Amino acid sequence: MPITNKQIHDELRDLKEDVRFIKKKLLDPDDGTIARVNRNTSFRKSTQKTLWSVWVAILGIIGTLIFWD
Repeated sequence: MPITNKQIHDELRDLKEDVRFIKKKLLDPDDGTIARVNRNTSFRKSTQKTLWSVWVAILGIIGTLIFWD
């Protein structure tokens, strides 16, 4: 059975809708995947600074407890 132009046109339209949906899920500035990755990266960077401060404070307390007379 040969494929008609109408069938090809319908398949292309469905494909375009799927691509639009995927682009929206990936590139949406509010809830897209890229926005989530950017928020995660900024959270990790800010948390990393805080954790280093905590580690330095803990090491200082341990050092004081061990070496303080």
